Amino acid sequence: MSHTFIHFLHDAGAAAWFGGSLMGATSLNAAAAELDDPRQRARASTAGWSRWAPVNAAAVAAHVVGGAGLLLTDSHRVATQEGVGRSTAIKTLATGAALGTAVWSAALNRKMAAAGDVPVRGATEPGPGTPPDVAKTQQQLKLNQWINPLVSGAIIVLGAWHEEQQRTSQVVPGVVKGVAGRPAILLPALAATAVGVLASRRSKSSSSANGATAYPSPNLTTMPPATGTTTTGTTTSASAGTSADGTAAAPLGTTGPTTA
Repeated sequence: MSHTFIHFLHDAGAAAWFGGSLMGATSLNAAAAELDDPRQRARASTAGWSRWAPVNAAAVAAHVVGGAGLLLTDSHRVATQEGVGRSTAIKTLATGAALGTAVWSAALNRKMAAAGDVPVRGATEPGPGTPPDVAKTQQQLKLNQWINPLVSGAIIVLGAWHEEQQRTSQVVPGVVKGVAGRPAILLPALAATAVGVLASRRSKSSSSANGATAYPSPNLTTMPPATGTTTTGTTTSASAGTSADGTAAAPLGTTGPTTA
């Protein structure tokens, strides 16, 4: 599943969830109250919400799947970037609250549908002839109809907050601060760096020591002078030529008797 598609599921699901709940609170329930027959008002409202319920469930499921996918793909940022873990926890709580509100709303709508054609003033307003149990359900619906768009809208706001935290100007400082504030993450990296430096120095020292013993400096000797030197009974000549008394000298590297 691509990252783009995960984002689409997350954002489109939240948008449909928020838009549907806001439309129901501001339009559907109000339109039901315009009917002339008080016994048809609750039925019209519950019929509209019942038709929307499958679409809303699909939107909620898409948002949850997309949110889980984003959490998996951005788990490294949640663990290392400062502030991302906190915003993720807040968003998770808001999503849980929105899910609870959606379930509560569906349960209340089923109660109203089971009540049948009872006279009411509006979808969430009991009338003089409304049974007490139905009136209680309507009071809960009146509160729930505004909590639902409030919490689902909060999810969109928190999603925008997450998007801002993905900006380069937020990621780099956040990762630096996040890693610096978690010794458990920073210390292994420092230890590995120190071990690498020590191993490199030891390797260089070992190479220098081995080089000094394996390759000793050559012992250079001074070449003999070009002129022959006389020793006891012999004359050594450095090159083919003449000896000191003018006679022919032996070739280089040979010796011969001296002349008187």
